[in-house]
This record gives sequence, structure tokens and C-alpha cells, in this order.
Amino acid sequence: MGHTGHLVVALAERVVFAKSYRGRPLDEPNDLFSVTKSVLSAVVGSAVADGRLDPATPVADLVPGAWPGVAVHHLLTMTAGVEVRDVDEVMALSAGWLDAVLDAPLVRAPGSAFAYDNCLAHVLAACLTAALDEDLEQYAARRLFAPLGITRWRWPRDPEGLPYGFGHLELSASDLVRFGWHQARDRSAYGRDAVTAHTPGGPPEGVGYGYLWWVTELAGHPAFLAGGYAGQHLVVVPSLELVAVTTGEEAALRDGWRPALDVVRGIVAAVAGR
Repeated sequence: MGHTGHLVVALAERVVFAKSYRGRPLDEPNDLFSVTKSVLSAVVGSAVADGRLDPATPVADLVPGAWPGVAVHHLLTMTAGVEVRDVDEVMALSAGWLDAVLDAPLVRAPGSAFAYDNCLAHVLAACLTAALDEDLEQYAARRLFAPLGITRWRWPRDPEGLPYGFGHLELSASDLVRFGWHQARDRSAYGRDAVTAHTPGGPPEGVGYGYLWWVTELAGHPAFLAGGYAGQHLVVVPSLELVAVTTGEEAALRDGWRPALDVVRGIVAAVAGR
């Protein structure tokens, strides 16, 4: 756990343990890496609730030039059937990220198999922007961040000005706890679907996959989690009223490192057995 930045545990919406291990305050925004995807899913949920987006909508209706037969829900479940592109190669381009992703061919029938794909989340951000007909970050600030009391964040944008869908949103560990409770309380049809496994999932977390959320069991209790590189995790166990957050420092990673998620599993087991 030498790379771990924070560990926060909350029970029944009360923080019972909060520790900063590397000097970064708990309320200082931190690079979430792929936890960003789960935040994006919640913004999609707001758009669905507002009647501005239907997950059944064909992607090509929102993003011209997109793949035939692929719907928004395929992006949410990582089942679009598109050849996976390395997002770092796309990010190295000086312009045209979205066009580069859309050039990837279909290699299997949409909906037939899970394949974790950062680039699909960026296409989803483009779909959401088109459906909203307004800036994605501004909408998220109004519909998600403000109601949760989140006032500090940083959301990078691609060369054309589209907020990243795949990663690098910065929120604090404290704000991730708030976000976890938000998802735990979401009883909408979309909210339930988001944390229901639509596929068995696969790498990198190796558990089921919902709508940009990983779905699993911990200590015999249904759980869902958001995961990101370098040890970023948000874990929610609704039946135990438990939310746990870990953050990690990429610069502190060493060979053989393991995420603090292993520690969270032990905490969940202890709470479940109390």
C-alpha cells in the first residue's frame, strides 16, 4: 500500500475512518483515472431522467459516422463489438481523437461480448453532449456535482473541447464518498441497471459489468465498484450501508504493487461479521 494516497470508510452516511497517507488533503481533487467512467454513467443517468437521452438510441443518430447497429447501451456495457484501440495512442494525436476512434472497425456483433475499451467511453461522452445540446461538464456541474456539494474538480478536454469520457477527471476522496452514496440511493430504473451485471465482465477488474460500473459480491453481499489505475477505487455495499474510497499516487508505484482494494475487502468482511 506504499502508493496509497487515501483510505476513507463510511457507514450509514457517516465517515468512520479517513486517512491521508501521502500528505494530500482529503478534500483535494485527485486524478481518478477510469473511475471517471462511473461518474460519466451517473451523468448519463441524469440525462435519462431528464428525458434527454435513451440508452436504446443508435450511436450513429448522435455521432455521425459511428458504427451501424451500435446503441448507447452498448457503449455503457462495453459490448459494442469494436476493435479496441489504445487510448494512449489516440491521446498522442494533436487533433481528431473522436474521428480516430470511429475509424476502428466492428469485429463482432454488437452486444455479443464484453471488451474493456477506454475509447468507447469517449464516444459516449460525445453522444451525451449531442443529446444534451450543451456542454457536458456544465450539465454535470448542475445536475450531479452541485446537488452533492461538489465544488472543486478538473475535467480535461480533448483537442476539440470534449471532456474526456475515459479518465482523468479529478475529484477529491471526500467527494467520491458523496458520489458513492448518490449511486447507492439511486432507485431509478437506470440507476438499478447501472449496477446490475449485464455481462460477466473481464479484465481489468475481473468481475461483472453494468453501465460503466463493476458488479460483484464482497463478503457475501452484493457490491459495485468504480476502478481506476494506480489504486483508485470507490466501493459500495448497499446492504451494509458501506462506502469505501481508496486513491493512489501513480508516481509512487513500484514493481508488484497491489491496490488498497485488498484492504477494503477485509474491511467489508469485518463489517459483515460484526
